[in-house]
Amino acid sequence: MDLVLLRLSALGDILRVMPAWANLHVAFPEARLRAVVEDRHAFLLEPLPWLEPVVVRRRHLSNPLSALSELNRVAGLVRGGEISLDFHGILKAALIPKLASIPERWGDGVTKEFSGSFQTHPLTFKHQTRYDQALGLAEAFGRSRGLVGLGRFRPVLKAVELPDPGHIWLQQAKPRVVLVPGASRRGAIKRWPLRHWITLAAELQDRCDLRWSLGPEEEELRGWLPEATGVAALPRLGFWQLAAALRQADRVVAPDTGLLHLAVVLGVPALGLYGSSDPVVAGLPDGAGVLLRTGIACAPCRERACQRRQCMEELLPATVFQILSEGTGANGC
Repeated sequence: MDLVLLRLSALGDILRVMPAWANLHVAFPEARLRAVVEDRHAFLLEPLPWLEPVVVRRRHLSNPLSALSELNRVAGLVRGGEISLDFHGILKAALIPKLASIPERWGDGVTKEFSGSFQTHPLTFKHQTRYDQALGLAEAFGRSRGLVGLGRFRPVLKAVELPDPGHIWLQQAKPRVVLVPGASRRGAIKRWPLRHWITLAAELQDRCDLRWSLGPEEEELRGWLPEATGVAALPRLGFWQLAAALRQADRVVAPDTGLLHLAVVLGVPALGLYGSSDPVVAGLPDGAGVLLRTGIACAPCRERACQRRQCMEELLPATVFQILSEGTGANGC
């Protein structure tokens, strides 16, 4: 069996489809699995040697003058595939298996830009988490082959081999908690106020072994935040070294960002701080963690230019501290 799996981007979304892809691999161990992803995210497939990357050049795909030729190029790379499973649901993703003349083309129920018209087996749309959306497609395809259980969530990166991050933690007896104050520039609306992070760190410092996770866009914070709070930052690490450091933690606290969902697929209990994000679509799988939000009337929304950010401002550090304190065993502070 030759399966072509499509999820072009983005980082967090590719992480969320990995459990479904892993279930397909377990169910069909002899199948050839090819994953079509953009070049900027192809590194995410590195720990999964049973996936063959098919790389889409984002720069060419984003240019109207070269997009069709790039789609045809990628279609040529997957031509001969027997079945495609589209985990993206946009026109560009749906066109690739159509242009490749793949006869059996499944979709997960998301059919933006009329992408469903290019699928032979589109599922019915459901308002659910992106994890469940992807797992639902795997389950439906498995059932068509007489197999069940492909819709069960598993932290697919919990036991994969990752590079050594070096010595990270100091207090062996205390719960290890990673605090993630950042978000991408595009997702800046998702950030929890920095003063709330500082207050939370002060409350937790005597109870937990804390580390800030600061990415390239938080270099300015790296210059003063650790010293100001007395909480060390994780060193500058490559992505998979960072993943290995997160996997050593007992809890990761983050907004709706890629690192939150990285923690989920690593099997680390996550505490998500949500404001504008849809708590259903962008939510967490059952048992993977806790999602906190204020639930004010204007949230969720897609207003990236919002200046009030009331949905995050009113999510108070005391509420987050209470949830962390209520955890049991190593997961509680």
